[in-house]
Amino acid sequence: VGMIPPTAEEGVPTVAELQVAFDQSYNVGRQAAMVPEGRAGLEGQLMGMLFAKLSVPPSPEAVPTSEEEGNVTDGVLSLARKYVQVGDLEKAVEQLNKLKGQAAYVMNDWKSKAADRVSTERALKVIKLECALLNKELV
Repeated sequence: VGMIPPTAEEGVPTVAELQVAFDQSYNVGRQAAMVPEGRAGLEGQLMGMLFAKLSVPPSPEAVPTSEEEGNVTDGVLSLARKYVQVGDLEKAVEQLNKLKGQAAYVMNDWKSKAADRVSTERALKVIKLECALLNKELV
């Protein structure tokens, strides 16, 4: 029971709720990823919005691994999106842990909610397993 995050007292979002919320976070995260380095002000934010609208997100199968190949942060977000769409929140959180800078900051709220969901599901599996073992001992 100690594995359940304290925020679970107020409830944790469902996987479906997290999937819906991710779409908005993803768009804002892409905008943050596109802000030119050293241009964090209004001008940079506007450029990030423009670049995010005009560029095509990388395919999860062809994610850039270096800045020479493309925007690595955009690739991480695309992979995370793929995992969210199939309901694998644990892998999505692992991907989002790779983010740095503004994109990491923007995605942090969604990531913490998803991590709470993952922790809660793990705790429930342990509790169910313990109950099954206790029931087996009683028989």
